[in-house]
This record gives sequence, structure tokens and C-alpha cells, in this order.
Amino acid sequence: MIKIAALLGDYWHDPQDAKAGLKAALSRLPYKAEIDVHYITHPEVSDALDEKPTLLINAKMNRLNPKDEHVITWLTDELDEKIVNYVESGGNLLTWHAGMASYPSESKYIQMLRGYFDYHPPGLQEVTYRYKDKENTKEQTFLLSDEQYSVICDQAKTEVDLWSTGVAGDTIAGWKHFFGNGKVCCFTPAHTKEGMLNENVSTLLAEKINWLITR
Repeated sequence: MIKIAALLGDYWHDPQDAKAGLKAALSRLPYKAEIDVHYITHPEVSDALDEKPTLLINAKMNRLNPKDEHVITWLTDELDEKIVNYVESGGNLLTWHAGMASYPSESKYIQMLRGYFDYHPPGLQEVTYRYKDKENTKEQTFLLSDEQYSVICDQAKTEVDLWSTGVAGDTIAGWKHFFGNGKVCCFTPAHTKEGMLNENVSTLLAEKINWLITR
């Protein structure tokens, strides 16, 4: 059985939207019947990692109450180290959209990702996403109404495989690499349920998940 622990949703993102998007992506995998998804909340991350899931998905920003004067974050120093140890020891991590937002750049988590969310223009914009086909020979593109994430990424230490063009200019939208005995994949689309259910997004997300859990 392939066990997935999924941390979805935050102040700005409805967890049910991400759940629908994840289900759509997983339905594209030929071994979907072998997948068991456990949806968790941030206080349950530590216990979930103790179960040694095949894959941890983080689609939750670090700030729990971003509009309050006193902002609370969920990634403690202990969890920061535990997540990194999980991947280094052979676990797999997908950071999806907000899962790379508002985390300290000096944290072990962000250092492991080798990139993080910087900003996005206000509101939804027309974004063109670009990627190479499976043979890595032909460029494919699709349009999406989305938040165009502008990211900081250490391109020399990862494999960039998705780009976006929009009002924020040209920026990286996805990357992946090995980390210790595990794997890390960062994927910035999408903000809305409609975007997550977009066929192109769903197909690409399924490919990322397949890369992460296939040895």
C-alpha cells in the first residue's frame, strides 16, 4: 500500500479545493487503487511522519492567521528538523502552491526545498505555463487563470521542469531533486479549485507524484 499524508489548506486556500485537485491527480495513476491518503492537520504532522508515509504533501502556508497583528506559525524547530530527517532517510515530499509560502528562508525545510515563494501579483491573472513533454524534446504550454508565483530558486542545485509567464514576467513554477535517500518536488499551480481541476495541472501533478513515489 502506498501511504500519503496530505496537509492541505490554510487561511487563503480551502482544503476541500486542494482535496478535489489531489483526488483528480491521483485518479490518473495506474496504481490508484493501491493509494491510501490520510488528510492531516498541522498538529498531526509529527505523528503522521512517525508512520513513515510513502509521501508527504504540504499545501499549507506557514502562517496560520496572516491578517492578525500577532501572526502564529506552525512550523516549529522540532518539526522543521523532523520533516527534513524524514526526507533524508528516504521519505518523499511534495510542496504544492502555498506549501512553500511564508516559511523562514533560513529554515532547514526551505534549505531542503532549494526554493520558496517570494510574491505574486494581486488577484488572478492569465498565466502561461511551459513544460517539456515526457521525452523532454518538445515544449508544451497551457493558459490558466491563477496566482503567478514568483519564486526564489537555487537552480544550480535542482532540476527546473516548469516555468510561467505573466504579469510577474518569466519565473520558475516547478522543480525537483533528490535529497539524501528521498525526493523533493515543488509545484506552484494552482490557487482555485477550477485551476486544480484543470486537465493540464492535474496531469502534471500526477506526473510529479509518480516521480516521487516510484523507485
